[in-house]
Amino acid sequence: MMAQCMEGSFVVPESRTETVRARLRRAEAETSEWEMRHHTALLEETVRQRTSELEQTNARLQESLKQLQAAQAQLLFADRLATIGQLAAGLGHEINNPLAFIVGNLDYVQQQLVRTSGAPSPEEQQEMIEAIADARDGAERVRLIVRDLKVLSHPNDMERGPVDVVASLRSAVKVAAYELRDRARLVESLEEVPRVHAPKARLCQVFLNLLINAAHAISPGRAARNEIRISTRMAGPRHVAVEVSDTGCGIPAENLERIFNPFFTTKPVGVGTGLGLSVCHGIIKALGGDISVSSEVGQGTTFRVLLPIHEACAELEPTTQGDLTSRAA
Repeated sequence: MMAQCMEGSFVVPESRTETVRARLRRAEAETSEWEMRHHTALLEETVRQRTSELEQTNARLQESLKQLQAAQAQLLFADRLATIGQLAAGLGHEINNPLAFIVGNLDYVQQQLVRTSGAPSPEEQQEMIEAIADARDGAERVRLIVRDLKVLSHPNDMERGPVDVVASLRSAVKVAAYELRDRARLVESLEEVPRVHAPKARLCQVFLNLLINAAHAISPGRAARNEIRISTRMAGPRHVAVEVSDTGCGIPAENLERIFNPFFTTKPVGVGTGLGLSVCHGIIKALGGDISVSSEVGQGTTFRVLLPIHEACAELEPTTQGDLTSRAA
């Protein structure tokens, strides 16, 4: 249809106007669709790049976490070996005494057998039996000390399980016995308690550090006037409480908030690293427990450790247990 002229102006038919409008709308729609696709493609590419960057960052963080955990494990193990090294002379004495007893009894039996030509009288035979029994007791003492040292010196100690708290305390006492003997009487108040959820070696490390710390708070040569007390009891339905108390010099109030800080120590240079109590704090916190201290100068100090019982931890979801394992030790 052609446009008609009316009084000097053109009149475009209505149908053509609608056609032009429709084409404009289609063009606008196509432009909008193209722009949307373009923006969508840009957004998808940005998302892919950011996702790739996040994956790489996450991989680096995972590797850093593994390295940090390995470094923490090495630090804990180094502290444990350093503690055993400090006790080496005393441990040698603890092993040497029963060994000397064993050798002496075996020498006696040998001499008796030589003297009697292998046919001792009933009295002599009974004496030799008693000597051999005493030698066996001495050998058992050595075996137990070596067993406890083996637990403490084991580097692969991440696996948790049900641990007997009382047995772990007594193992730590055996290792620290020489350090304690000349400073205080050991008093035990050990109730039977459920097993706790912990790595055995690390728990022994905590108890050993606390016992040595208690011993060093008391001057040597005053064992009759001082005591170190260890106790166990239930603390609510899901926790076991362990206390290590001493009647030593006590801790000044200004130091109480700092004693769990790494490298803080009041001991002379070369005597302590300042890591013992910090290590104890890290281990117990990583197990989902708690450690606290109360002290009075001139009266003594008490460390209290709360540990979750094994049954309570077994009820946790695996992810929750994983979170506890990944805490800094």
